[in-house]
This record gives sequence, structure tokens and C-alpha cells, in this order.
Amino acid sequence: MLIQELTSIFEEDKVRENIDVFNAPLPTEFIEQAISLTSSVSVRRRKLPPEQVLRLVVGMSLMRHESIQEVATRLAFSSKGLTPDLLAARSSLSNARQRLGSEPVKWLFERSAEHWANQTHVDDNWLGLQPMAIDGTTLRTEDTPECREHFGSAATSGEFESGYPVMQLTCLMNVRSHIILRAEAGKYRDSELYQTTKMLESVPDNSVLLMDKLYHSAKLLPELETNGQNRFWVTPVRKDIKYTVTHTFTSNDQLVERDLSSARRKDKSLPRHWSMRLISFETSKKKVVKLATNLPHDAYSAEDIIALYKERWEIELGYREVKTSMLNNALTLRSKKVDLVYQELYVLLLAYNLIRHEIALTANEVGIRPTRISFKSAMRIVLYDYYGMAMTNSLHTLPARMKDLTEAIKDFILPKPERPAYPRVLKLNNAKRYPLKKPEKLRKKP
Repeated sequence: MLIQELTSIFEEDKVRENIDVFNAPLPTEFIEQAISLTSSVSVRRRKLPPEQVLRLVVGMSLMRHESIQEVATRLAFSSKGLTPDLLAARSSLSNARQRLGSEPVKWLFERSAEHWANQTHVDDNWLGLQPMAIDGTTLRTEDTPECREHFGSAATSGEFESGYPVMQLTCLMNVRSHIILRAEAGKYRDSELYQTTKMLESVPDNSVLLMDKLYHSAKLLPELETNGQNRFWVTPVRKDIKYTVTHTFTSNDQLVERDLSSARRKDKSLPRHWSMRLISFETSKKKVVKLATNLPHDAYSAEDIIALYKERWEIELGYREVKTSMLNNALTLRSKKVDLVYQELYVLLLAYNLIRHEIALTANEVGIRPTRISFKSAMRIVLYDYYGMAMTNSLHTLPARMKDLTEAIKDFILPKPERPAYPRVLKLNNAKRYPLKKPEKLRKKP
């Protein structure tokens, strides 16, 4: 199988036709192009071709609690001409995953996310802008020498390393549909800001990006503004940020200017001065929060911006759906090789987007926001129907099956949430009262 260029151009008519027929699953062209990116060149036809391996890894992400052999059996691979002895051999399935690699899966995730990002859903914009969010999280990997060397360990206060290698993950998410548009994963020491700079080109035009105060960077945010059209951002400001008020709109809405002379000593590309809008408001506990933004005062009120920023928490809820529902609260990814860890991660995000996209289509028919539909319930329905579609030999029944799937998901609409604003609290660690005995088997930092 020859390696083709990643930037191949698709025939949009054919892509649209496939989307209409199957009611949103991945178009065949996407899958074929992703498979072509594998570095494995096969002269003979294997009993487990790459397209079946791709189905296998997607099934593994949906059936986290099952072994790889059980997943292959449930996906009816035996109906494709495979013998039970071959399915029982775990090494044959693991070798097939290694031949596929991580690049085809990552490309398929990014290409499908890019396509779905252009589709509209109910209540998916805020005053003409798409609300987006960027944030980071971490995932543990198996404690193998290869993963330990590549990903590294989490920071510890003592002389010992963390018990498991840790991967850093940063995602760009649509907060109204929870579809992940882009994801960057790497070593634990890779900062969230570094990974975010690699995703700026994926931020759509006519959007507003919601971030926490870590992302209030004089390097990051001006670059976000200039490399697109109508790209806006909202972040809290740290207490140590100094600024000068240049204009006052109201008592809690001002135009301020930051002096970047000290920052320019390290980076000459930064401007000498940076102007932004600063909005202040009080929480229920009388705590003053200051939001910085580049949204113009004449088009967007301070009250609307304050209400919008509360939706930044949606990306945290999206991470919870991935970790609790998709991973079944498992603390560690189960792949032991670095390339397979990346493969497992990106196919997990791909499967998450598949479910989220089906939820969005259902929400369109009902006329509600996609986040009003229970993700856990929708995932169970998708998984149940996935078995049936994998085993069927009648391809003409797939559109009807997908239609039934959409109808079933309608039954799991959540009530409109009324979330009170509770302040964060620090949990007391009673273990600090007592001395800790450190296990001898823990590794010391080099």
C-alpha cells in the first residue's frame, strides 16, 4: 500500500452523498485515505486488512471493559473469513494494530472533526459567533520502559518519580456540541501553551475562544487574533498582571493597556503595548473576577460576555464524559507501546466525536441544544446498535438502522439544568497529619 499525501483533495459531492446516505458516519473516502497513510507496505492480502483493524480499534474504545479478542468476536470478524483460532490469538490482533499505526487514526480524527465543525446545530452560536474552548488534561499510560522514557513522569515534591508515565493532552472543543475539533498529545513536560500554539490554525473564523487564566499570554492571544477573521477570546487575568486604564465605558467595563517592555526582552516579536477590554464582576461570595477580552464594546455587552464565560466549564464536562463514560473510570490507557498509546488516544477521541455527532443530529430534530441529551445513555444505544450494524450482511438496511438510532436517543433528553455558582473549595488532606512510609520499589529521579 503506497503512502499518499496527507493533503489530498476530496470530491465534495461524493463526500456529501455518503453523509446523506448513512446519516453521519465516516465517509468511505475518509477511511480509505486514512488507511493509505499507514507505513506498512503489504505485498500479500492479509486476512485482517487495515479497514477491519480500524473497526477493531474503534470497537475497543467503545467496549473498554472487553478484551481485544472479545471485541473482534463481537464485531463479527469471523463472518469475514477469519477462523476462531486466528481470533483467539491475541498476538495476531496486536500485530495488526501495530501495522496500522497511529498516523491513520490521527488523520481520520482530524479530517472528520474538520468536516463536522462546518455543520450547524440548534443554538450553536452566540451573537453570530461560535463558542469554543481550549483546555488541557492528563492521562496515565502503562508503566513500561518505552512509555516512561517517552512521556516522562508527573511532577513530585520529593526525590521519587510518579507511579506511572503521564501524557499531556490539550483539546479544542465546541462548547455547544462538545465535538472536539483538534487535539494535541505529547510528553508530560509539553506545556499546554506549547500544544495550543499548534492548534491555532484550527480555530474557526467568526468564533470566540474561552480559556482559563493560564492562556492569558501576550504571545498566544495576539497571534490568535491576526491569523484569522473575527477571532475573539475571553480569559480571566491573573492578579499580578499590571495595566493602565485608557478609557472607561462603565464602572465594570474598561479599556486597558499592558506594557510589554519586560516581556520583549525575551521575545522581540511582541508589541510594545497591548490593548484589551477588561470586565469586572462579583461572584455570590463577593469575590471580584476580571475578564480580559478583545470583543468590541459597541457590539457585545459586558453582561452577555459574563454569561458566556460560564460555558467554559463545558470542556471540563467533555473531559469527564471521556474519562468516566468512555474509559469506564479507568486511570490508565492500556497500550504498552508509544505509537499504540497515541493510536488508542486518537481513536478514543474519534469514537467520542462519532457519538457526539449522532447526539447533535438527534438534537436538531428535537430542536434543543446537543448538551441536553445524556451522553452516557446515548453511548449505550450507539454501542448496542453498533453490534447489529457490524453483524449485518444487508447494507441497504443501514440507513434505517441509523434512523432508528436517532429516534431512540430522543428518549434521553435531560431537563434544562439550573446550575448554581458554587465557589471552588480546597479538600483537606488528613493524611498529612501522619508520616508516610515510602515504598522501596518507587524509582528515584535520575
